[in-house]
Amino acid sequence: MHNFDANKDIPTIDLMTKGRVPKVPVVGTPVTQLYAPPMNGITMEHLKNNYEAIVNAKAIFYPVAYQFLKELGRGRQGRVFMGLRQGARGCITEQAIKVFDPEIYRNTEEYWTDMGRIAFQISKLQRLQSPNLVAMSSYEETCGIGYVQLEAIDGVDLGYFMSREHLEFTRRKSSPKEWARLTKTIFRLKGDKVTLQPGVAVYILRGVLRGLERLHAINFLHSDIKPENIMIDRLGNVKVVDFGRAVMAGEKVSFLLGSPLYMAPEIHRREIGGIQSDFYSVGLVALEMLRGEKIAHHNEVTESELMQMKSDLPRHLEELLPSHVMANKDLVTILRKFIEPDPIGRFSSAQEAEVGEGGLRVIDHQLVQAGLSSEYGRDLSEYLSKLVDENTQRIELNRDRS
Repeated sequence: MHNFDANKDIPTIDLMTKGRVPKVPVVGTPVTQLYAPPMNGITMEHLKNNYEAIVNAKAIFYPVAYQFLKELGRGRQGRVFMGLRQGARGCITEQAIKVFDPEIYRNTEEYWTDMGRIAFQISKLQRLQSPNLVAMSSYEETCGIGYVQLEAIDGVDLGYFMSREHLEFTRRKSSPKEWARLTKTIFRLKGDKVTLQPGVAVYILRGVLRGLERLHAINFLHSDIKPENIMIDRLGNVKVVDFGRAVMAGEKVSFLLGSPLYMAPEIHRREIGGIQSDFYSVGLVALEMLRGEKIAHHNEVTESELMQMKSDLPRHLEELLPSHVMANKDLVTILRKFIEPDPIGRFSSAQEAEVGEGGLRVIDHQLVQAGLSSEYGRDLSEYLSKLVDENTQRIELNRDRS
């Protein structure tokens, strides 16, 4: 065993004790991991302990050495960390690492079966090249715990971007003229609400749809589109992330796909989803950007109440959306098509939703003709540059900044 000090340099493989393979891969302490464990005899308790040990040690030793610098996010499936990967001859690279938590699984067989699904998924998705999809390079396991190596995106997720947490900090770093222009282009601020201007919302939605178009082209569904799984990088590019729930179209699975608040009605009914299920989730994200709040707080409503709410949603947009959004009939028609309860009534493809006759490109053309369009990617890049830490030269989401 090798004891790791998270405050020191990341250990090399040479520093690890070789040849001492335990019969059962049990992690002894929160800062100790065993080398090359076999799977025979492992229990769920062992897996849970091993997962906690990895998280607490902020490191992975085998088969590749990583040191975790900070946590980027967490969800039901596990946690995502920014990590340093040590390669040959001292080559240190930054990677995002998603570590899968066994807690939500009933037994080890179910956990490893799902890890097999994810490994297959990475094999397929790794070949995709799109500026609107996070790049994934490999699936590995250590001490029985699965993890995925991802592109490290220097940016923010849409959920954070739609919050007020960064506004005061960026305002202080902007001149009055800069602040007036950026807020006019990107945000509409009214009381406690932060809504996005229609133009920048459409820009973000089109980026999401281009990512989904590539994903759907190889017969995969994302299955978990939500603000936290949409990133805006430092250059203003939109990227869809977190493919932990991605499945082949028509595939039967033993778990509920997606996040309840954003999932399509047919998924609530435990039906097999299609590409239209992803579009429904895109529609709910669009509503959230344009109205400045979620359609509900998931912990305050039952699933049956959420299903009824989604069934009624297209008929109640005028009660939910600001007047300046409702004034654009084409935009409202597009939103209704995204959130149509019957999947047959939604868009037939991501391309149709983005650039079809009744797609989002229509709104872009209207903004250009009205002289209200902007270089939204550049505007977002300029805004996010104000969140860059002078020491790390990365965007740092320190929510206690003063």
